[in-house]
Amino acid sequence: MSDRDDDLKVCCEYCDSFVNADENENCPNCGGSLREAIIREETRRRIEKIDDEEKQRRILQEERDARDRDEIFDLIKTVAGSAAGGAIAGGLARAAGEFLKDDLKKALKKK
Repeated sequence: MSDRDDDLKVCCEYCDSFVNADENENCPNCGGSLREAIIREETRRRIEKIDDEEKQRRILQEERDARDRDEIFDLIKTVAGSAAGGAIAGGLARAAGEFLKDDLKKALKKK
């Protein structure tokens, strides 16, 4: 038999009783072979484990995708903020320059 998980219980296909397959290869109630039931249960458990692993991979990928989206969004906000800040700073500098130029003109005219 193959390696089994703990407490492998199967249903005997002959008498429908549940039997601990770790201790029995034949049903202790009717003597019927448990081989097919053991194979089915081990296969079901392997498929369940594969499904669980796939779900875990999918969840981890979704977390990575969400983290990537957040990082991209933060980068866009930073770039947009820098661009807006640059535009505002440029506008203020131009306004201040014009203000100073007008002040200088006025100051020079007074003299």
